[in-house]
Amino acid sequence: MDNLLLEAQSRIRSKRINFVKKAGNKKQNETHEYISNLFTRTLISVILVLLCAIFITSSDANLLLFKNYCFNETLAFTKINNLYTKYFGKIIPDKVNPSLPVFENGKNYTSIEPNGNSYLLTLNSNTYNFLESGVVVFLGEKENLGKTMIVQGIDGVDIWYSNLINYNVSMYDYVEKNTIVGEFLENKAVLTFMENGEYTNYEKYIH
Repeated sequence: MDNLLLEAQSRIRSKRINFVKKAGNKKQNETHEYISNLFTRTLISVILVLLCAIFITSSDANLLLFKNYCFNETLAFTKINNLYTKYFGKIIPDKVNPSLPVFENGKNYTSIEPNGNSYLLTLNSNTYNFLESGVVVFLGEKENLGKTMIVQGIDGVDIWYSNLINYNVSMYDYVEKNTIVGEFLENKAVLTFMENGEYTNYEKYIH
């Protein structure tokens, strides 16, 4: 009887040791994979920065082209993110800036009318919600539109929120649909919709 008990205890002890070893090996492999992926991403980022630096410094024409494209045009951030995510993993977290207040569902405007290539909304209050989740790709002044925030949506459409008084986001923040954009001057929001560099209408987003 004692021999059977000792044998059973030995088997249990052996299984426990094997389980601990397997768990340790799994954790070690995961750590190694994480470090390897991190090193690869860092190396690719360094290479891209060096290529940009070489391109910019090679001629004044290249420098001017780089400035015009990066500072005067909206980068296809969503496409870049999708391509990067496909090969190297997600770079935009699911939720960032959770401090933004959530907008109450419901119609928050009394009228909407064309305003050049944009649309003028008369709001019930001085705040409005993000119409789509996305990344903030521009913060600043736009001619005839005032203080403007441009959000490149997860669907690739750029939505301009103009006539703003203030906002609580920074460049390249990821913002959630139905959270507050900010405060608008005189309860009037000017919205512009652009897809593939062309102006488009609002029906998909405003009902």
